[in-house]
Amino acid sequence: MNIKRSDIFWYIILPSSDSRDFSELEKLRKSLYFSNTYFINLNIPDYPLNRIHFDVNELKQKLKLDQYPIDLIFSHQPEISRKLKLFFNIHTNLNPPLIGYLHLFELPKINWEGIFEYTIFGITEMESCFVNTAYQKQLVFEEARKIFKSSICGQLHEKLEMFPDTIIPKNIKTNKSGTYEKIIVWNHTVDEKKNFLDFEKTILTLRKKRNDFKVWFPMMKDTHRLSKEYRWIINNNYKSKKEYFKILRKCCVGVSPKKTYGEWLDATIEGNLCGIPYIVYDESYYKEYNNAGDYFKTRKQLLLLLNTYLDNSNYRNEMASKAISNYIIKYNTMKKVEIVSRKINSIQNKKKTIRSKLTNKIISIIKNESEISHKELLGKKFLDWDPNIKFDRYRKSILKTKGIIENDYLSKSKKHRNKRFNWKSIYRYEKT
Repeated sequence: MNIKRSDIFWYIILPSSDSRDFSELEKLRKSLYFSNTYFINLNIPDYPLNRIHFDVNELKQKLKLDQYPIDLIFSHQPEISRKLKLFFNIHTNLNPPLIGYLHLFELPKINWEGIFEYTIFGITEMESCFVNTAYQKQLVFEEARKIFKSSICGQLHEKLEMFPDTIIPKNIKTNKSGTYEKIIVWNHTVDEKKNFLDFEKTILTLRKKRNDFKVWFPMMKDTHRLSKEYRWIINNNYKSKKEYFKILRKCCVGVSPKKTYGEWLDATIEGNLCGIPYIVYDESYYKEYNNAGDYFKTRKQLLLLLNTYLDNSNYRNEMASKAISNYIIKYNTMKKVEIVSRKINSIQNKKKTIRSKLTNKIISIIKNESEISHKELLGKKFLDWDPNIKFDRYRKSILKTKGIIENDYLSKSKKHRNKRFNWKSIYRYEKT
């Protein structure tokens, strides 16, 4: 979702370290650790009691709702939806809608662990609950019909939404013959800078050890010194993009260096889609695209990997398949992200504004102050907000007002520069 949009801050509820395996919890934290995430740790019992237990008193203590509003809840446990709705309705001045996804529906046969009724009622409290397939939706619907009235089943039918089927992107076009030649491809810029010169030294060293391979430089001109000096160097020998891809599909492996130009990652993806595995420099920007590839930091490591790809066809083909599979997964994941993103926008757009003397007062305060935090605005100095009055519609009115934006940021302590602190909501007025 961070690739799609940067305007969402996530408060993620996780089990406290004393209630789960520490290494498992740390692994989960690392996978969710971004600049726009903040963890709230709660004591949650082990499975299956965690499916229905939710300590709203502990949540009340740890949420700082005077500092930030919550606009939406994303839950993968519909069975606690009603508790969440009641919690926000009774204990806060907010009434955020719910959407979610239920992992239990992925199973071919669902063991409901006695929580089926909780789950169904929870889904009816949500705006939408996503499932992967039509079969999963039908499975839940058929089980519900055995217990619930048609009105509840009708809500289920409306609120259970399917993600699109997994597809193979059309731009994946591998070599139909399934064969390749011992060609190493460098489909990047050819210049006299460090990245290229290091690669040049690597292939010259490799050539001293073996002479059963060629190196293709699609961007190299006939006048280049390497092209003139070595017959095993192949330069720009194609006349069209179609010919370029035809040659690319014959290659054994590609190499991508430390990133200097954005096009180098694009060239790597381009090769992967032709069925070519790549050995890439050990940096995070490549791992974000394919974390199952082979990486190097030294010429010695690169030489070792090139020998492996040239000698071991099974390994080479396995890594090519992993690269393509990774692309298919990411492609389909982004389709799901797009659907969830549109759903978030749709729900936010449905929220109604409220126009009143109080609304005008709130907007005047923000304009006069130029910048004010959510906490200050609702505090005693300005509004002294009644906690029994819901703020959602007033907030929508604020953010719909021309010139007012929400400035979200992570505050930093001068004493602890490397420590993350809680996000705060700031309303800022910019005169136009």
